[in-house]
Amino acid sequence: MDKHRSRVAILGCGHVGTACAHALLLSRLCREIVLIDENQNLARGEALDLRQAMPLDTPVKIFAGDYKDAAASSIVILTVGGPGKLSGSRLDLLAGNVVIVRACVAKLMAENFDGVLLVTTNPVDILTYVAQTESGLPVGRVIGSGTLIDTERLRSLLGEQLDVDARAVHAAVIGEHGDSSVVVWSAAQVAGVPLAFYPGADGLPSREDLLALVRGAGPEVVALKGNTCFAIAACVIRICEAILRDERSVLLVSTLMHGPYGLHDVCLSTPCVIGEHGVESAIALHLDDEERMALNESARILRNAYAALQKPADAHAA
Repeated sequence: MDKHRSRVAILGCGHVGTACAHALLLSRLCREIVLIDENQNLARGEALDLRQAMPLDTPVKIFAGDYKDAAASSIVILTVGGPGKLSGSRLDLLAGNVVIVRACVAKLMAENFDGVLLVTTNPVDILTYVAQTESGLPVGRVIGSGTLIDTERLRSLLGEQLDVDARAVHAAVIGEHGDSSVVVWSAAQVAGVPLAFYPGADGLPSREDLLALVRGAGPEVVALKGNTCFAIAACVIRICEAILRDERSVLLVSTLMHGPYGLHDVCLSTPCVIGEHGVESAIALHLDDEERMALNESARILRNAYAALQKPADAHAA
């Protein structure tokens, strides 16, 4: 299959998929955008709506396609799945969404896809692991959007609290994109100044309260408007930009651990160097003892959730 280097495909035309498509159109990163959805009329309608916006911007070919079209893309963005939850854990979405993700990955690989698969469906870390293991793609070519969005929510929150541009805030959220996420407070800085010593930092809410705000940011948006789409779309486009431009940028994304932090056989987020082949390398941050324990607990929770997912199939086979 010939790969179109300037083509990006989006699987799923829900709120996240269409927000990603619109953001891609505005970004001028690619020349072709393919929309795929089980509801073909929905995909055609969204493609038509986006095409009608093009005369005011850079020409991009936008069309509703199929898995053969997707397989010829440099990047496939997987946004399929059930809606977000008003309460409870993202892990509660696993049983339903894993069936959908497995089906999509199987169809995509049947068409010999060999690009980068970017997973946004929650629980994103476990579904990234599922996509990585079942696609057979090289490690690094399957990426979860992971805690990039949590990190940006934290930076935004700290910027607001400290009355400083969030781009000057350097802080990382690692581990699960969910209730066991870990803020690396020991490395948090503002313009190179350790967070604890930055003017006004003594007036910040407690670390526990800040972490609760970050973890609850998505559910709060869902409770208010029924879905999240714009923030995750911005994160997706930033990852695509790093891939399509071979930037070797460092972004917080979910990838298969095979050594960093001493972790193996689990997908979770850490700073990663992103280039044209996806994750070029994963970076292990220097963690204090409390942070390391929290990250190990996050990995344990993810492994247990995946193991529980496997049990019904094993029992049926027996």
